[in-house]
Amino acid sequence: MTKRILLSLLTIGSVTVMTFSATTAYYSDTESTNNNTFTTGTLDLDIDGNNGSNTVKFTVNNMSPGNQPKGTYALNNIGTINGYLDLENISVVSYENVCLDPEINAGDITCDDPGQGKGELQDVVNLRLFMDYGCDGWISTGDNVFYDGLVKDLAGSYELDEPLNAGAGICMVALFDWWPTTSDDLAQSDSMALDITFELAQTTGQ
Repeated sequence: MTKRILLSLLTIGSVTVMTFSATTAYYSDTESTNNNTFTTGTLDLDIDGNNGSNTVKFTVNNMSPGNQPKGTYALNNIGTINGYLDLENISVVSYENVCLDPEINAGDITCDDPGQGKGELQDVVNLRLFMDYGCDGWISTGDNVFYDGLVKDLAGSYELDEPLNAGAGICMVALFDWWPTTSDDLAQSDSMALDITFELAQTTGQ
């Protein structure tokens, strides 16, 4: 009798434990992060409003000693990301074109026509390149004159690391100075071509 009662109690206890385990719940919570999207920004340099097109700043004819052709490049970051401005791929090519009597009398012996690479104009014309923060076209206090020398001595690039934030603009001026020299007759009838690439990079040193 006692054995039956004990077995019955064990059975009832087992059922009770199973029932308790089946009906007990632990805390829980769920949160979601859905529809995440990623869109790139833009780094877009505009020169004189000619975005995507070549900008020709100078077409100078009949140049002579004493002339000072000058051009201002309006550089604008029309993108959405801040950048830094540099000059790359600078190239100067001279042309002899034809030798006139004054050139020959001055000792010019490179008289090929067109005589690419043999002209002397780049040897007598000075160039000043500067960041014109006031955009007034002239060198003012605080402006960054990063080149002042003969055209022939231009470097192939200048790592300016000039900040140009999204939506902002800055001016760069190229000022050519033909100061009279004793070698000017060597450059009669000569010409030169200057190419510059403006680069807007996301970081310095690019």
